[in-house]
Amino acid sequence: MDNSEQQLRKRKFFSQAPTFSGSWNVNSEPALPSCCPLRTPIPRRAQTAALAWHISALGILLTCYLYSLANPLLWIISIPYTIFFLFDKTPGNGNVMSRASPWFKSLPIWKRYCEYFPITLVKTAELRPTFTLSKDHPKPSVHHKWFWQRSEPVYERTGPRYIFGYHPHGVGCLGAFGVFSTEGCQWSKLFPGIPVSLLTLVTQFHFPFYRDYLMALGISAVSRKNCLKMLEKDYSVCIVVGGARESLLKGVGSVELVLNRRKGFIKLALEAGNVCVVPTFAFGETDCYNIIEPKQDSLSRKVQHWMKNNWGFTIPLFYARGLFNYDFGFLPFRKPITVVVGRPIYIEKKSEEPKSEELDYYHDLYIKELNKLFYENRDKFGFSNVELKIIS
Repeated sequence: MDNSEQQLRKRKFFSQAPTFSGSWNVNSEPALPSCCPLRTPIPRRAQTAALAWHISALGILLTCYLYSLANPLLWIISIPYTIFFLFDKTPGNGNVMSRASPWFKSLPIWKRYCEYFPITLVKTAELRPTFTLSKDHPKPSVHHKWFWQRSEPVYERTGPRYIFGYHPHGVGCLGAFGVFSTEGCQWSKLFPGIPVSLLTLVTQFHFPFYRDYLMALGISAVSRKNCLKMLEKDYSVCIVVGGARESLLKGVGSVELVLNRRKGFIKLALEAGNVCVVPTFAFGETDCYNIIEPKQDSLSRKVQHWMKNNWGFTIPLFYARGLFNYDFGFLPFRKPITVVVGRPIYIEKKSEEPKSEELDYYHDLYIKELNKLFYENRDKFGFSNVELKIIS
């Protein structure tokens, strides 16, 4: 092959290679069919890294724990921690807020996480703060220069507790994590005085190190006992009502909810009293992954239902993009997620044994408010042609 033919082939190759023109929006998917280019902006790489950390945190932290057990030099840490892990009941006894770290929830990594999609928090109604700063709280003296000499602010309870019902579940409740577990969307500024614990399956707390990571973000177990204790201590909770079953439903371009028989969160509100139930809808949550729906009588579908019935959770068949490519992987697509917080439904009286009529009344009222929230906002966030379907 002579030199002229080689030059011709090089020109042909580069003329067919994908090129970029104009500015690159950091929060949008590039028009590339395959690999991430080398000139990807640093902010965009930081967003992807933050999301990749959250998706892989379980595997990384569990590996670190196993390594600490295998390395005798680290036994001074791993053995006392293991003993503590076996006896610690914090995830399910209502004390998780004592382990939550405002500093950890406010780290810059969570802002990068929310910018990846991006996740946006929208308030449609005012919610009375559960806690407000006491008028009589002592002010720190200018002579107290050291942190242990400064007076802590004193808060008093002035409003109700809240149960936020989050819809839809999607594959990983990505919007719920960004809004309720971190300050990436500035929850405490938009809804001051309402500390919230996002509730997840108790099986998530069976993994050493990872459980402490979750509790540092204020996440606790979704059990009746834990919920009631959290409410008794004047903390609010967020429950992803549809649960594991809803994660198996259709993804992109549809909204299907499992809600008709889900009345447990209403019962909790009645048993606690002085609680507001707040419908919360995340536009775009189901667009972040492509869901593969097996046939009803297929082996994979039977395995999914068996896992749900026996283990309390299931794994949908899904895919999206990879860390260095846009074709296939387990990182979600960059699709906007808008979490809209609706109007509160106040339940004043406490009922230790709620009647079915009470449950049905507040449950129907909740569904009406959720429908109203969806249809009042769907045009704003690109869901004009999508209908809200409650399938069971």
